[in-house]
Amino acid sequence: MYEFASHVRYSECAPDYRLSLAGLVNYLQDCAVFHADDVGRSGLQLKKEGFAWMITGWQIRVDRYPRIGEKIITRTWAHGFRGLEALRNFTIKDAEGRILACADSRWCYFDMEAGRPVRVPQVEIDAYGIEDALVMDKAPRHIRLPKEGFVEKQPFKVRTIHLDSNGHVNNEQYIAMALAYLPAGIKAVELRVEYLRQAHLGDVLSPRVYHDREEYVVWLETAGAPCAVMQFFV
Repeated sequence: MYEFASHVRYSECAPDYRLSLAGLVNYLQDCAVFHADDVGRSGLQLKKEGFAWMITGWQIRVDRYPRIGEKIITRTWAHGFRGLEALRNFTIKDAEGRILACADSRWCYFDMEAGRPVRVPQVEIDAYGIEDALVMDKAPRHIRLPKEGFVEKQPFKVRTIHLDSNGHVNNEQYIAMALAYLPAGIKAVELRVEYLRQAHLGDVLSPRVYHDREEYVVWLETAGAPCAVMQFFV
């Protein structure tokens, strides 16, 4: 298990002076990165070896978005390894130890030269260990894509600011893109994300948006194939 403490910064906040959903996702992502570094399996080390961890799915639940300046503690741990996949939980707590948000996530171990996922090696399993999974209602693995009732939005190109150290669109950037299609001031209480295909610099992403009462689904596709599907419950 790994944890780090921080204060919510102005640059991470939505207009209501509370941590934005995209900012919250960055805390989770950063915690995983810090954990990797702490156990000697940093992204830089993996890059030298020709591998990388890539996230394939999120389920995030938010009870309360912390306010600007509030002290929070972000924690993460691995709770399973299954063939090509690793499972990782997260929590964000306030200074009194109350859970503000929790998450489950799926990751694949990627061979950069071969361009495909491979079985997680024992060195990774030994480094992180396996702890008990967080008790939370698990959502289905796949997000339902509506066959009708969606609205097509203006396509746009992937820019340099969207990319991460692996040269493709960062997982949080997809979420930030999707949030632009939700009404202003909407606060999601649950977010599910399914990453299906990598998008790279210059790719054209075509957004589609679906809304049904308390559910929004945004998916971004390129060349007719979905890259990321995001489901927000508000």
